[in-house]
Amino acid sequence: MRILLTNDDGIEAAGLIELAHALYKKGHELLVSAPDSNMSCVSHSLTLRRPLHAKKTVIAGLEGVRAYAVDGTPSDCVRLALGNFGFDAELIVSGINDAPNLGTDAVYSGTVSAAIEALMVGKPAVAVAKDTFTLEHMDDAAAYFADVLPELMRFFDRGPGVLSVNVPSTVREEYRGVKVAPLALQSYDLRFDEKEEDGRTAYYVRKGKLTVCADDEDTDEKHMRDGFVVITPLTYDITDRDRLTLAKRLFEKGSSI
Repeated sequence: MRILLTNDDGIEAAGLIELAHALYKKGHELLVSAPDSNMSCVSHSLTLRRPLHAKKTVIAGLEGVRAYAVDGTPSDCVRLALGNFGFDAELIVSGINDAPNLGTDAVYSGTVSAAIEALMVGKPAVAVAKDTFTLEHMDDAAAYFADVLPELMRFFDRGPGVLSVNVPSTVREEYRGVKVAPLALQSYDLRFDEKEEDGRTAYYVRKGKLTVCADDEDTDEKHMRDGFVVITPLTYDITDRDRLTLAKRLFEKGSSI
């Protein structure tokens, strides 16, 4: 299969390199298009006010695989690869992120946004992440994903879509199974830490999450904490369909607006 591989941690990230090797061993044809530096948490941003540049590079041990380091965002990388690099990808894989894309954190994730960008141009995509902010067990996560990819592809039999896959940070033999679950709510402190620097107030994001998943939740975070591989289907449509009828009644015919 022809697979475009990207991420948001940068082209030198261990997760991308491990995944490239695992997919290549399975006989897939790869093209790598990834940011030349860390672009975590840039969400779905595009570079519009300057030109992009892409530098050909080599991934150690995969000298025959075309790879480009792009001075842009993950979404830029997807568009360049599909539009300019002459690669007709059958699947876009984004990751492996070296931290989980759980809950509403997916909104901020450049890894997830690269997959969403692929769907927006009609391509199936999978965003892959590993739990915890460490590189431990990245090889297990990559080998597991490469092995189960044929099963994941069944999801796209009815057309393009996006799957977000989060893998536990443990040895593969300890994965407890697979759960399909919706996103959890992730809430963070709104207040920044303040520090006076060079005559100005500098604001630093506070670390740590305010929300804690309950024991009876059916969410991606809860199942990940219990040791399961968690899969969540995603899409770019952010329409509030539950209240679409209400909005029509309030603002269409007969409204004072």
